[in-house]
Amino acid sequence: MAPEDRKRALIETALGLFASRPYEAVSVDDLARAAGMSRPLLYHYYGSKYGVFLAALQTCADRLTSAVDRAHRSTPDDWLAAGLRAYLHHIREDALGYTTLLGHGSGTATSEEEAILDSAREGILVSLLESMRMPQVCEAGDTTAVPDLLRSVVRGWIGLVEMIGRDWLRTQEPGRDQLVALLRELFGSSVLTAARYDAHVTRCLRQARGLEGAGIELPAGTYVLSVAPE
Repeated sequence: MAPEDRKRALIETALGLFASRPYEAVSVDDLARAAGMSRPLLYHYYGSKYGVFLAALQTCADRLTSAVDRAHRSTPDDWLAAGLRAYLHHIREDALGYTTLLGHGSGTATSEEEAILDSAREGILVSLLESMRMPQVCEAGDTTAVPDLLRSVVRGWIGLVEMIGRDWLRTQEPGRDQLVALLRELFGSSVLTAARYDAHVTRCLRQARGLEGAGIELPAGTYVLSVAPE
């Protein structure tokens, strides 16, 4: 096998082993034997068992974010529901990898693991903000131009999707279409609530050209709450 094929085979093996056993119960010999390679070759590629685990975690994160982003881009008229369907399909079809991704398979999450998890969340955040098609993002290509409150609210919604997704894998309730509708509505409610408290968010949303694809409609007229200073 070519080196890249060997590495891919090792990562696929690692995802299965780390998701089905505690991290401490998986040995280098287990990984090498299951992947059909020698211990020295495994060390040559990744340096250690933990190096293999991090590479497997990164692969799982990349697959998930890519699936969501492709769905957003391919279905602009209903991009949020398409992204949610892709997310739920991916975590059901790759349940072992998803469990590994969110379960911190090596025990207490290290800074390296948290960095991978945060990069996955950031990738989904960027895809969501780009799909909303706000001029600040489209023209500058930089989501940091989006108001901090809007970023925080969307990031919080991503965390909610993670938690609900884990429960859904276990219970399979509600049905997928119902769950997509629920999460889509929660996204819209969260974004509109942020707009009520921040005039900058309202201005950004009024300029956005992709809200319809998320089922969001801003009310006409003044929308920001009048909040008395503390």
